[in-house]
Amino acid sequence: MIEQNIKKYKNKSFLIAYSGGLDSTVLLYQLLEIKQKHHIKIRAIHINHNLTSISKKWTEHCKKICNINFIPLIIESINIKKNTKNIEETLRIKRYNIIYNHLLPNEILLTGHHMNDQCETFMLSLKRGSGPTGLSGMSFETLFGTKKIVRPFLKKTKKELKLWAIKKNLQWIEDFSNLNIDYDRNFIRKKIIPILEKRWPYFLKNCFRTTNICQKETILLNYFLHKKIHHFIQYDDSLNIEKFKDMKKEMCTALIRYWLSLKKIKIPSYKNIQCIYDQIVFSRIDANPKMILEKYEIRRYKKSLHFIKTQPDIKNILLFWHRKNEKLILPNNLGYLIKNNNGMTLPAPDNNELVNIRFQYEGNILILGRNKKRKIKKIWQEKNIFPWLRNQIPLLFYNNNLISALGLFVINRKNQYKNTWTVSWKSDLESNHNNFFPFY
Repeated sequence: MIEQNIKKYKNKSFLIAYSGGLDSTVLLYQLLEIKQKHHIKIRAIHINHNLTSISKKWTEHCKKICNINFIPLIIESINIKKNTKNIEETLRIKRYNIIYNHLLPNEILLTGHHMNDQCETFMLSLKRGSGPTGLSGMSFETLFGTKKIVRPFLKKTKKELKLWAIKKNLQWIEDFSNLNIDYDRNFIRKKIIPILEKRWPYFLKNCFRTTNICQKETILLNYFLHKKIHHFIQYDDSLNIEKFKDMKKEMCTALIRYWLSLKKIKIPSYKNIQCIYDQIVFSRIDANPKMILEKYEIRRYKKSLHFIKTQPDIKNILLFWHRKNEKLILPNNLGYLIKNNNGMTLPAPDNNELVNIRFQYEGNILILGRNKKRKIKKIWQEKNIFPWLRNQIPLLFYNNNLISALGLFVINRKNQYKNTWTVSWKSDLESNHNNFFPFY
């Protein structure tokens, strides 16, 4: 059924996502038959979602089948609250992150997705009002982070897999949670598709053909956008929107969507893309708009859009640095402060002054080298510090007196301190800012 698909891969190491259900069981036994003819390595991974009292029995079933067939099996568990919002999506994200971490270098992940799954995905995308990219559904082969995921059954129907399993007298698990039509996918599977197939017997195949057409249209669109986007992406991966005012909205939103697709996140809906265009790109010049997308934010600053990881608010945190000869660890993975000979030269505190670190300050300040006070907001702007990073920079205080924004400026004080000391900020700010995990 899938021998030709598997043979074409030069790399012959495969990890099977094995739930114990019909689809993954057929996949596992198909690979076992191929292994008898060709030199391939196969492993399996089973993830217990702990959503039912009999889930442990499913794990034992998978262990038994793998032991009989001498297949190395990885077993992992996920524990989340059953009332978790959007539980299907939450489990999917956790499941794929676990699998990714177990994949060996050059190993390919195989899943049992078939034509029925593709049709369900297509209809869920229709429900969400997706465009051609969303309606493309799943691809036969997809990059999985830096690795690869292959769905060899995508051109086969559930009925074909079941007939093969019965013919081979296979045993598999029936997941009764699939009968729960409170879940959208189950509702489509149990209530909608049977009616459509009864009326139009070729509905599944025609649905699959539509997803293929959408995939080809998306590939073609992305080909042209890939060439055009390089005129807009800047050195820091921000999107230059200065020329958007002279371009058609359709082109602008397509560029925004393609730019976000490069971030390895779940692409925002058509509605959200429109909101980015209307409410962020063309908001007031002096506004500081943002849109929150799960753990990330889209922000506009001057004539650019920025995609950043949301950081916890630390503007009200106060850290005392009592032992100045020891490093001071900063929150939010911002690194640490250390007294050494390589950093910023600062006036040394008096013995009776409390050295402390804060992350917010409002008001006018006079910095060294200037003869006039300015609002600290203007100093941030002058130093090209993005608004969302300003409350991530450690501000050094002696008692309640601001001394320095470390690495940026020192306050010019009338009563100069007699001695100096040198402080270094070993910062992970930039790397944290750009460290995007690929499966959100």
